[in-house]
Amino acid sequence: MLIDRQFIAVSDDQEQKARQQLELPTDFHLVEATRLLQHETGNGLVQIPLPGGQVVAAFETADGRRRYGVIKIDGLV
Repeated sequence: MLIDRQFIAVSDDQEQKARQQLELPTDFHLVEATRLLQHETGNGLVQIPLPGGQVVAAFETADGRRRYGVIKIDGLV
């Protein structure tokens, strides 16, 4: 999967644990992530680096439904 435009291998176990953190069913799959939490303040975009192992993740189903959330992936530096 892509994390900040870099391909990072994520095991099935890591993906399952990530999905559980957001209480998503098994039809959601981890498709991309970023280590930066971005917030539009009205005065500009603020980027907040997340602590080690945490990412803002996008999960998607085969029919295109998406869910986002901050998760921790064990083993991710």
